[in-house]
Amino acid sequence: MHDCILAIFWPKKQILDFLLSVDCPLNILPPVDTQLSRHEIVIDAFSRLSARPDRGYAVFQTMIDRLSNWSYLDPYYFVKLAKLDSRDAQQKIDQLKKALEKRNATTESRRAASSETSRQRSKTQDLNALTTAFSKLYGTGLAPQARGRLFETFLRELFNRQSIHMRDNFRLTGEEIDGTFKFEGENYVVEAKWQEASVATSQLYHFAMKVDGKMHGRGLFISVNAFSNEAIRAIVHGKHIQTILMDGQDISHVPEQRISLEDMLDYKIRAAQTRGEIYVCAVLKSAKV
Repeated sequence: MHDCILAIFWPKKQILDFLLSVDCPLNILPPVDTQLSRHEIVIDAFSRLSARPDRGYAVFQTMIDRLSNWSYLDPYYFVKLAKLDSRDAQQKIDQLKKALEKRNATTESRRAASSETSRQRSKTQDLNALTTAFSKLYGTGLAPQARGRLFETFLRELFNRQSIHMRDNFRLTGEEIDGTFKFEGENYVVEAKWQEASVATSQLYHFAMKVDGKMHGRGLFISVNAFSNEAIRAIVHGKHIQTILMDGQDISHVPEQRISLEDMLDYKIRAAQTRGEIYVCAVLKSAKV
């Protein structure tokens, strides 16, 4: 900035007028008839600005913006008197502009890195909280209704922290939780159960029939305590597969950051479509797909 000012303005009055135009306080500038040289006027003003509590930030910022976009070169001093060189002035302006662009790029990069770090930290804290919440579901002494409410809250938070678009919130009826979501352009009906034993064949079969009754229906059935082989065979054998299964172990992998919910669903859907498998562990088998 110092070099730019001296390359653009010749008389001391023009230098002082410029400093005033960028809101430099009058009380830190010398009088017009000062005995200071052009160079000393600029250095003294910069030193006094830097010594202020705000370190002259606003003034310096205005000064940088004004100088980096400066276009008027007074012909009286550049041409008639030839006190200043237009090529030198333009070079100084270009140098300042490049320095400003580099600084802005560095600042933006730091802000982006800081924002990403904060986002990752927030995401980790959220997932850790979900892991804690999920572990509490296994606590003893919980009534079915209370456990169902906790499970409902957990699933809602789990989905909301992913990029999956929820069409309807989960709805609680006893220990059964229903809802819908949209994933990769397809709508899914969800039913989730918390039971002490593997889900009964009749319950899973009833859900599969409910999904089959929807236009291009797809379903996700969640049973925290897994599924029986009999139940799986009942909805796969000789039928058009429209339902995928998820258990408590699957769910626990998401807040533990072993896999995202999106990647888990993608794996399970592809396994059902390509191999006819509706109940697979995405974390252990994803490398084979």
